[in-house]
Amino acid sequence: MARVAPLPVDPAGNAVTNSVLARVLGRRPEILAAFGRLDAAARFHGLLSPALKESLRRATAGEIGCAYCESLGTGTPEPADRRESLAVAFAKMIAEDPAGISDAQFDVLREEFTEEEIVELVAFVCFVGIAGQMFGAVMGLEAADPEEAAAYQAVLERRG
Repeated sequence: MARVAPLPVDPAGNAVTNSVLARVLGRRPEILAAFGRLDAAARFHGLLSPALKESLRRATAGEIGCAYCESLGTGTPEPADRRESLAVAFAKMIAEDPAGISDAQFDVLREEFTEEEIVELVAFVCFVGIAGQMFGAVMGLEAADPEEAAAYQAVLERRG
């Protein structure tokens, strides 16, 4: 059970606003609103595809230990291409040891990504992926039920 009780489900809400993450974070509505704007901007806009960003999110969910985040879809089959493979490996390195990232690892990223894409990749992993996952892990959020996980995937399909 979550360490802080989620707000009740809003019958007029949707899958995003009624997620357990949103219902816990909703105890501080201004923080939920700001995080929601950051999440939407980082996840669905920019130079990197939403599909790549979802691969990054899935790659770090287990590392951080958020049962809720893991339940939304974990792992990824073999990465689609070298870019995705590099990005996923880099995201895992950030999750494992952010201070251990070397200049050489950035040089490898530069073989496939522009400077702007690297900034977006790191911002997404740190500000949205790992930060949200860490919140869920610290708050003890339980796994999403199958309906909530399916709703999350439907949002990705619509926005991607």
